Amino acid sequence: LTALLNEYLTAMSDIIMEEGGTVDKYEGDAVIAFWNAPLDLPNHAVCAVRAALRCQAKLAELRPVLKEKYGKDIFCRIGLNTGKVVIGNMGSHQRFNYTFLGDAGNLAARLEGANKQFGTYMMISEFTRAKLGSEFACRELSQLRVKGKNKPVGVFEPMLKEEYESRREVLDGFGAALKAYYDGRFKEALEGFSSIEDRDAPASSYVKRCRELVAHPPAEWDGVWELTEK
Repeated sequence: LTALLNEYLTAMSDIIMEEGGTVDKYEGDAVIAFWNAPLDLPNHAVCAVRAALRCQAKLAELRPVLKEKYGKDIFCRIGLNTGKVVIGNMGSHQRFNYTFLGDAGNLAARLEGANKQFGTYMMISEFTRAKLGSEFACRELSQLRVKGKNKPVGVFEPMLKEEYESRREVLDGFGAALKAYYDGRFKEALEGFSSIEDRDAPASSYVKRCRELVAHPPAEWDGVWELTEK
C-alpha cells in the first residue's frame, strides 16, 4: 500500500507543482492543494483546472501499470473551488503547517465527494468556472446545496475542447434534459436522460432521480440537488 500511494502521490504532486500549485498536505490517498499563494498567480483558476485534467490523464496512463503491480484499478475524484481563504503558518509553537482556513476550501472538499452522486471524476464550482474564460469547455452538472449551507452553487464538469467536440451529441442532449429538469418537466427530462444514460454517467444518475420525481412530484420545486452527506 505504501509503495502504491507513493507512486500515485508523486505523479499527482509533480503535476500540481508544475502548474504553480502548492501541495498543502496528504490525508491518506488524498492530495490537498491550493493556488495563488505564497506567490501571486493571476491565472490560478486556469492552472488549477489544467492540473486537474493533467492529473486525470496521467492516472489513466498509469492505471494499467498500477494494476499490473498492485492488482487494482485506481481512480480519483477531484473538486475545485475559487474563493478567499486565510493562508499562513498555523499550529502550535513547536509544530505548524503552511495551510489555509475558510469556507472556499471546505466547498472544494464537498465537491470532491459530490462526484459520487453524478458518477463524475472532476467537478468545479461556478466561481472557478467564471475565472476560466474560454480556456476549457465545461458542461453544467447541477445546482447543488451542500450540507450546512442554504445557498445553492452551480457545479460544472471541465474538459478539453477536443473532448467536448467528440461528445457534443451526448453533452447537448444532457443540457436539454437538464433544462427540462430545472423547469420541473420531469417526464421530458427522464426521456432525455434515458436516451443517453448508457453513454453518460451523470445522465444515468438523473434517470434515477427523475423516476422518483415523476412518481412523487414535489409540492415546491427549485431544481436544486440537495447533498445530504459530505
